[in-house]
Amino acid sequence: MILILPTDTCYGLSWAFTWEDYLKIYQLKGRDFSKPLAFVVEGFQDMKRYIDISDEQIEYLKNYPHPWSFVGFKNPNFLLPDFLDETQYNKISLRVGKVALKNYHGTYPLFLTSANPSGQKEAQTFEEAKIYFPEIDGIYWWLCDQKPSDIFSLSEKWEIIYIRKNY
Repeated sequence: MILILPTDTCYGLSWAFTWEDYLKIYQLKGRDFSKPLAFVVEGFQDMKRYIDISDEQIEYLKNYPHPWSFVGFKNPNFLLPDFLDETQYNKISLRVGKVALKNYHGTYPLFLTSANPSGQKEAQTFEEAKIYFPEIDGIYWWLCDQKPSDIFSLSEKWEIIYIRKNY
C-alpha cells in the first residue's frame, strides 16, 4: 500500500517491495522508468544488506550534517525483487528510516520518492501532498521545510561524488 509520509526534507510517497505498488508510483508521478527509486532501510547497519559499504563509511554518514541519500554498489548477496532490472539497480540509493522518515513505524525496506508529480514542486506539507495525490492515505506530522537531500557516493579515497548537492 502506498503512503504519503513525512521525511526530513519533504513529504514522500513510500511503499513496500511489490510490483503493483512499484508500477503505481511511476504512473502516479509520471516518472520515467529509467530513473531508479531510492530504498529506505530501518537503521544504519541495515545498509550492508543492500549495498557494499564499510563500517567507516557508515560512521561518516552518521555524522553527515545534512539530509542525504547515499548511492552504493548493490551487495552481490542481495537478491532484487524479480521486477527490478539488475543493471538499472547495480547501484542503489539508500536512506535510513530512523533518520529520514518521521513517525513511521512500519516494515522495511521501502521504496521512497518525493510526493509530487515529476517536474512539480516537492510537497512541504501533508495538505500539498494530498493535492497532488488525493487518493493516497498517509501520516500527517509536520511542515517539512528543508532543502532536498544531498545525493552522493564516496570514492575509494573518500572523496564525495555528488549527484545532487543542496547544502
